[in-house]
Amino acid sequence: MGIAIIRLAALAALLGAAFGYATWHPGTSAHACGAAGPFDFDTFETENYVADYNRAIELAVEGKAVTFTYSVATEPVDVRYQGLVSGPRSLRLPASPAQRVPPSVYKSVAWIEANWNNAAGSVPFGGVGPILRSFDCGYGLGQVTTGMSNSTNTASARQAIIGTHPLFNISEGVRILADKWNSAPRFRPIAGKGDPTAIEDWYYAIWSYNGFAFQNHPLNPGLDPLRGGKATSPIYHCGDETAASYMLVDGSLAFGRGDYTYPENVYGCVRNPPKQNKIRMWAAQEFLMPDFARKEVAAAFDPQKFLDCQELGFSGGCPLMDFPTSWPDDPETKDINEERKVHKDTVPPADAFQASKFIGDPRFSYTGPTELTLTAFRDGTATEGIIVVRNVGTWIAPFRIRTSAPWIVVRHPGDSITRTLDGGVAIGKETQVVTQSATATRPRIAQPGYDSRLSITLDPSRMSAGSLEGKVWIEPLLGSGGAFEVKITATGGGATTRTYKVVAPQISAGQ
Repeated sequence: MGIAIIRLAALAALLGAAFGYATWHPGTSAHACGAAGPFDFDTFETENYVADYNRAIELAVEGKAVTFTYSVATEPVDVRYQGLVSGPRSLRLPASPAQRVPPSVYKSVAWIEANWNNAAGSVPFGGVGPILRSFDCGYGLGQVTTGMSNSTNTASARQAIIGTHPLFNISEGVRILADKWNSAPRFRPIAGKGDPTAIEDWYYAIWSYNGFAFQNHPLNPGLDPLRGGKATSPIYHCGDETAASYMLVDGSLAFGRGDYTYPENVYGCVRNPPKQNKIRMWAAQEFLMPDFARKEVAAAFDPQKFLDCQELGFSGGCPLMDFPTSWPDDPETKDINEERKVHKDTVPPADAFQASKFIGDPRFSYTGPTELTLTAFRDGTATEGIIVVRNVGTWIAPFRIRTSAPWIVVRHPGDSITRTLDGGVAIGKETQVVTQSATATRPRIAQPGYDSRLSITLDPSRMSAGSLEGKVWIEPLLGSGGAFEVKITATGGGATTRTYKVVAPQISAGQ
């Protein structure tokens, strides 16, 4: 099966999961996109995505991915890792960056959220194109919704870099999961002794990443109690045919991703990581799920306790839902249950030096007019001007696009008339950018680097008749090089229809 086919299949699996049960994303709400609708970003999907995203996640969970803050047009950008609190409810210690998120947990979160896709399924691995975006405006590999709402029609610098650069998207997703962990005990219960190194103790934080809703309660009566198969506790097989919960009925899977709770999905992929070319994408980890045969665990998961705490807005952190994840010193079970101890992630510490490879040395260069005179026609068409954004440095050069008025539209030549770009990327020439994936019938095609070619045009339906003036700003989000400003003089407007007619460019002096 070719790479392009694999990529589309992964997207289909993701969409299938989304419709298999009510999907929530980090920070989701009914108005996650905001009154002005979703942002539209381009991003880069690395070709060697298994190795690259493994390394990026391992850096991010230790706070080694993005270690600096900076400003873009006076706007602060900060996605640094905040660290984790630790300890039981009675002795909670302050957040420490020395405590990492178990890397295999976030790797599994990213698989369940996005099948390890940062870009949309139409973008080849190694290519540039639209970021993966869910119906509720979750962006990228982490399906980040928190802080991504759009109420102003302009992306903040922080929103734009999360939507354009995979390392920043991963870092923000890790921050969100860390926030869910840190919300206990004020707004969440505590699993085990609140030990961040214990994979078992992440149960409630994982649940919260998807939305701390009853749909993800393991004793939700709407779930099939047989979904675990031969497993003693229900857990998703993550596509592994050797997993206890992998069951076929008449040649079809009995239970898929949508039949499990969110924690069961994530923990399932921690134990049974997905495979590429028959090799696991990350190392499988040992852990134990909540043991409902223990009376104190069963009591903590009494559905009524969750509903009562939900009624209070989870204020107080649901102390009656705290449950033990280990009991090695229990005299009643010591002889038969010695293995009931917490497990640590076996992934070794990340090499901080690797972070520099994910940042690179982006340097911006522009080609195009600094002034444009554009004309809008009553049939909904308009003239355009072309700007080219280049990275004369290395790796990914992310940028934001701002306009002074909603009637100014920026997109790529040939894009759908409905697309309005809020940010994009240019790639340095040391990096091969794939424009066509290899399949059984066509070869892989790649080129050195990627220049972002932008069309600046008008939306006549948003213009008043007459002459108008505005501006477009293209602003670097990382690296060196100043912003590029284009002054727009527009005439016409007042259109009653919009068509897909293409009009040849009419560019003023200064082209």
